[in-house]
Amino acid sequence: MTNHSIQKRNLSFLWLAQTMSQAGDAIYQLALLWLVLEISNSPIITGFIAMSAYLPALLFGLFAGVFSDKFNRFKLMIFSNVGQALTVVIIPFLLLNGHDSLWLICGLAFLRSCFNTFFQPALQSFIPMLFPRDGIVKINAILATSGQIAWMIGPFFAGVLLTLVSLPNLFLVDAVSFILSIGFLLFIVQPNLPIETKGASQWDELKSGLSFLYSQKPLYWMIIITFINNLFIMGPAIVGLPILVKSSLHGTASDFAFIEGCMAAGALIGSFLVTKLTGKLSNGLIWGIGLFLDGITYSFIYWTNSVEMTMLMIFFHGIGIPLIMVSRTSIVQMHTPNKFHGRLFSVVHLGVVGTTAISTALVGLITSMISVKLLFHVIGIGAALCGIVAMAVPSLRKLK
Repeated sequence: MTNHSIQKRNLSFLWLAQTMSQAGDAIYQLALLWLVLEISNSPIITGFIAMSAYLPALLFGLFAGVFSDKFNRFKLMIFSNVGQALTVVIIPFLLLNGHDSLWLICGLAFLRSCFNTFFQPALQSFIPMLFPRDGIVKINAILATSGQIAWMIGPFFAGVLLTLVSLPNLFLVDAVSFILSIGFLLFIVQPNLPIETKGASQWDELKSGLSFLYSQKPLYWMIIITFINNLFIMGPAIVGLPILVKSSLHGTASDFAFIEGCMAAGALIGSFLVTKLTGKLSNGLIWGIGLFLDGITYSFIYWTNSVEMTMLMIFFHGIGIPLIMVSRTSIVQMHTPNKFHGRLFSVVHLGVVGTTAISTALVGLITSMISVKLLFHVIGIGAALCGIVAMAVPSLRKLK
């Protein structure tokens, strides 16, 4: 088998694995948030449960990156998927047996997220080991479409399923998605590039990775802006949307599913757009444009007054997501040595998922005091300002 055919095979199976697991993620997130809203009827409790699902990245996500740099990244990916499948399958059995304790659901959401914390740094570090550096932006854009298709199909599939089966069954679908993902991963031809384990402690390894990041000033400030931007964006994306649909638009779980699907459809267009912009614009400029689009479209939700209008606005919002993710991932992969990738991507993961824990809790609290539409308007403007800063600073804008 030629090197080209191996790369094509690996890309195909990695894409399929990601599509499966992320479709399950989309269904799980929808099911979890709507379940908590139905049981509690409280935005504050919903925000707290959502926070528990993202808290592990904030607590020990950085050390997950150290593990990714010291041990076999492929095995960590398999371990993560197995753990998530075993955890999520417990939820429907509890619900079907009358155990609908929010504390139990909170604990299982936390545990599932613990396993996922190991997956993202391992995956993003594994990709440069499989594919040549000069084609990494295109590879990332193609792999990003797996997530967009998954988050488009997953919610639509969930919406259809909810007309046939009860909400707890969606958690079983999520568990099956991880098993199928593992099956596809096992077909990947692994590179003969073992990770060298070192005698330094986990803490020393972490400090060396953070020191390296601090020495790379454009990357360092890109991560800082990522932290700030996601404090604005992630809470409304995770908790704000179901509250908007249920409380403001008086919609159903199926309406929420279809709105999520529209976001993914927009993101699929955005992934295609990234491949067209690559080479014409720098990755740093693409990232800044994505941040601005991501935020400004959220602010327009203030004027939506129907599910259909919200679906349209969320579609345009989704276009900016891959502009941010693909360009940021490619910048880290192309500008840093692979031996640091696990630790660097764990910092990125912390900036995305870790800040989500804080942001979701804040959204639950804030929407108990002001309208959710006003919240979207304010945070959208704040997020758009992050994009303006990214485009205005030459060292960020010119990142290749």
